[in-house]
Amino acid sequence: MRQKRATMGIALVCAIAMAFTFANARGAAQPYTPAADGKTPVAHTVTWWCVDLNDVWKVKVPVILGRGHLQPPDPSPIPDTCMSAYPVAVPEGSAFAPGFNLWFTNKTYPPAVRAALEEMGYRFHSQSPAEDFMSKFEDIRVEVRTYPAGDLVAEHHFDPRRSFRLVRTREYFGPILSELGMDMPVEEAGRLPMMGFPVIIPPPGGPGEYRIWVYWKMSDWHNDGTCLEEACMLPAGEFLYTSPRFTVVP
Repeated sequence: MRQKRATMGIALVCAIAMAFTFANARGAAQPYTPAADGKTPVAHTVTWWCVDLNDVWKVKVPVILGRGHLQPPDPSPIPDTCMSAYPVAVPEGSAFAPGFNLWFTNKTYPPAVRAALEEMGYRFHSQSPAEDFMSKFEDIRVEVRTYPAGDLVAEHHFDPRRSFRLVRTREYFGPILSELGMDMPVEEAGRLPMMGFPVIIPPPGGPGEYRIWVYWKMSDWHNDGTCLEEACMLPAGEFLYTSPRFTVVP
């Protein structure tokens, strides 16, 4: 999968998150404790830049992410950080959702970008890169596997058009937008449309460690309209998009 400047430009996040600082972290996730009715409450997942992904994606199940999104790097590019426990805990019997299953695009194809893509034989669905993306996005396939053995537990397919949320990039990246290397003003970048796919995955099984492997399938290659680099493209066919770990707790 290509490394998009802002989505995997959170590669910034992942790259510098090899060392972590916990001393100045606030808003840390609380451990799971049984409620009075015997049910285990679901803690919200908060990124280290303090965005609540349960609120962003409007889901009431645990949201799972990789360590680089949950625990702040040292040094941090922003002064105030949050922290969620890693790996994210999913109560036994609960469904869950991936938090980093998303794509953003430009609002339109700039003339220079469109002209270059035409020369490359690009097939446009419309002048909207977002519409182009959605017209070519065919399937989300999720494998649930044990960790670290990698034994297949379940496989699920999701229709992107039925698992779709539309937000603005500022709603997800918030205070780190300026750190993502976008070739446009931060305010403009914050208004770009972002398509999220917080698919609800059925409970995987009993307590233990797991990993999901999320694959996307495109009918044709896609350009997001922000640049002509590989970082702004998705290939045709199926490819791995994300594979976060999580733990199931009693």
